[in-house]
Amino acid sequence: MGTIFSSGVGSGLDVAGLVSQLVAAEAGPPSARLDREEASLQAELSSYGSLRSALDTLKGALESLTDLESFRGRAVNLSSTDFLSASAGTDAVPGSYDIEVQQFAEAHRLASDPFTSADEEVGTGTLAITAGSGTFNVLIDSSNNTVAGIRDAINEASNNTGVAATIVNAIDGSRLILTATDTGALNELTVTQSGGDGGLEPLVYDPDNLVTNLTEITVAQDARALINGFIVESNSNSLTAAIDGIDIELLAVNETGETSRISVNFDQTASREAIGNLISSYNTFVDATAELSSFDPETQERAPLFGDSTLRTLTTRLRQELAESVTGLNGPFDNLFDLGITTQLDGKLSLDTAQLDAAFAEDFDAVGTLFSDDVAGIATRLEALIDPQLEAGGILDARTDGIAASISDIGDRREALNARLAAVEERLFRQFNALDGLLAQLQSTSGFLTQQLDNLPGVALFGRNDN
Repeated sequence: MGTIFSSGVGSGLDVAGLVSQLVAAEAGPPSARLDREEASLQAELSSYGSLRSALDTLKGALESLTDLESFRGRAVNLSSTDFLSASAGTDAVPGSYDIEVQQFAEAHRLASDPFTSADEEVGTGTLAITAGSGTFNVLIDSSNNTVAGIRDAINEASNNTGVAATIVNAIDGSRLILTATDTGALNELTVTQSGGDGGLEPLVYDPDNLVTNLTEITVAQDARALINGFIVESNSNSLTAAIDGIDIELLAVNETGETSRISVNFDQTASREAIGNLISSYNTFVDATAELSSFDPETQERAPLFGDSTLRTLTTRLRQELAESVTGLNGPFDNLFDLGITTQLDGKLSLDTAQLDAAFAEDFDAVGTLFSDDVAGIATRLEALIDPQLEAGGILDARTDGIAASISDIGDRREALNARLAAVEERLFRQFNALDGLLAQLQSTSGFLTQQLDNLPGVALFGRNDN
């Protein structure tokens, strides 16, 4: 149970005010010291957040430079997008190709003669259906011997090798349509029947044995194109092996003699952008670290990370990696200077675009290798340096965790200070209340003595005048 204190009840002394002022005076210096310490740590913690953000941005700029396939891209230009589309990989040789699309790859399609309806019974037996090199059997019995039942039995066959069955209900009746799921001349369909009641004979298509009871709606054929005057064929409308490194998708057939031109070039625009992003991100990092570690000799003001060993080590190592030459590569370039990238007096990077373009022209792939080589590439080494800083539990996490722990410790110290101040306040109240009681007693005694003296005859009190 807490102690109840009065405040100058007996003497009129402002006990509460005196105690408050004394406690404030006691609290002032240590509280101010804790506030300054906490503000400094919070600023340092915020600065590490800014450092992490700048490093994240720099790491993001390295992603396209460490991926050789991405960096060494090829740009594809088409004279027309009506007849074909194309994409090129990094192994595509720059050049131009004139392409005439002569025919599309088609899937084989067969149709039966019309039945009265999809519910008409056809017959029973076993259908052997071949699509290309694969054959599967479909058993037709009294449970599925209608046109619709045969369609479903074909589609649901677990060993179906690539045939889709549909029904077209036309004005002359219902026709069973069989379509190969794969295009190309090698995927022709054949249908034979055996056993049962022989009623499946209208569905037989066996040209080798001169039986074609199904009508050929679409002939199975390969795609065909002329590339720079040479015939190229494919069982699909995708030409993936006609030109090394280039995938071509046929979209429409040209008029005879009409061509579309594919031009493949080094994608210098994307590569130049990737290098520019690196330079920009690094320069932003330099600005950020300069601000975080600055010192003003006139005002003696220091930035939160001035003299910080973690920041100093990181910036030094990044500069070293950028300046270091790459060894073990077979190309003509072994450092950033060869590409027109130099370091200025303020630590930032600058780019001579004309020199970079000249390097692209000399050996485009070698520029990419300088950055992206799995072991010695500049971007690879930079990423290996940055990753331990940013990863969970890494260097920056350890540093910020330490700062957070110090901030938490200040909270504990502030709680301890408050507890000590509460004890001081209680002690002062006790002392001043005791003083207040003593003053009250003295005042009471003084009043009594004055009254008694006033009652004594012939006693003149100093300072008192009787008229």
